[in-house]
Amino acid sequence: MTTIVEKPPRFSSSIKKIMDSREEFSKQIKNSKVITYSLEYFANCFADDPKHLKAIHVRLYNFHTNHRPEVNNYVISWEDIPQDEEEKWNDFQSKVNNQLMEFLSDLKLQTNVIEGSL
Repeated sequence: MTTIVEKPPRFSSSIKKIMDSREEFSKQIKNSKVITYSLEYFANCFADDPKHLKAIHVRLYNFHTNHRPEVNNYVISWEDIPQDEEEKWNDFQSKVNNQLMEFLSDLKLQTNVIEGSL
């Protein structure tokens, strides 16, 4: 059985990379009324290994009078961070985790953000 789900028109289906448009992202943050984020972690088969952030998905909500809310989706991920040729995978994951945590703390300092969705 197939289920067809129609996406509401208020959601933008395009996800923009934060690293590609830093100025636009900063401008959108200042104009947004509500900002949410969700975290994505690298998969690991061992439960006792520390979790490392893989990506941060950010949604910016703008509310215009007499219109539907405008929602912009942004992402910053491990693909945006260059890996050195001689760098081991575990070291790279740690570097990605540190940079994404730094980005998240900067985002929290700039504005009020909510983890999860609305």
